[in-house]
Amino acid sequence: MSAEPVSTTEGVVPRTFAVLEALTRSPEPMRLSALTLRLGLQKSTVHRILAGLIGLDYVQQNAETGCYSATLKLWELGANVITEHPIKRAASGFLQELQRVTGETVSLVIRAGDDVLYLDKMISPRPIRFTTRIGSRVPAPLTAGGKAILAHAPDAQAVLERTAAGIGGKRRLDVAALTVELQEVRERGYAMASYQPGVVGFAAPIMARGPEAAAAISVSAPAERVDEKGRQEIIEHLLSTCASMAEQVGRL
Repeated sequence: MSAEPVSTTEGVVPRTFAVLEALTRSPEPMRLSALTLRLGLQKSTVHRILAGLIGLDYVQQNAETGCYSATLKLWELGANVITEHPIKRAASGFLQELQRVTGETVSLVIRAGDDVLYLDKMISPRPIRFTTRIGSRVPAPLTAGGKAILAHAPDAQAVLERTAAGIGGKRRLDVAALTVELQEVRERGYAMASYQPGVVGFAAPIMARGPEAAAAISVSAPAERVDEKGRQEIIEHLLSTCASMAEQVGRL
């Protein structure tokens, strides 16, 4: 995964977080030269930042290879934040029950800019391979959960346009078609998507307070395992779960 070069005029804090993000997103420890190239910063600047992060125990360096990697201190901070998140705390029992009655994988997502962030996921006892996990971030228009949230967002059109302009690879977004689809999602109360080939997803928003969605719950299953009857049952359980959870979240 490549990253945009970081402007050297942004200051030490943005550059420090750019280094941390590069390390956490890398599948393996990184050399100083690789970090410098990815971030577009001077080697001396990156080395100074790394030294500070090592002193704070956010980064470690392998004595043999010289490569750098993030420590678990970031995970500790993130775990504290996610544990206290009111949406995640309220959702736990609802997700467990929905997973039990559908037998499929259930996820909880919230909006994070133009993306959705996976706060929780309960895997089906008949699992399939998923490309998302807790902590994953995916462009909102590509997922059922994201569509369920965007259907109630005042800036949905802008999100669609930015995502369409920034997305790469073989995937293409039809902004006009998605605009119509979001209207349909708003009217019927749930969204559908197939972010991963062979997998179908259904999602509904958590309308806790006000006109915007606080979060969304999705149910994902292999397309071959969901016939028309199964589809209707999943949607029924999903809508019921989201309505019940919205009542609880609205009281927080």
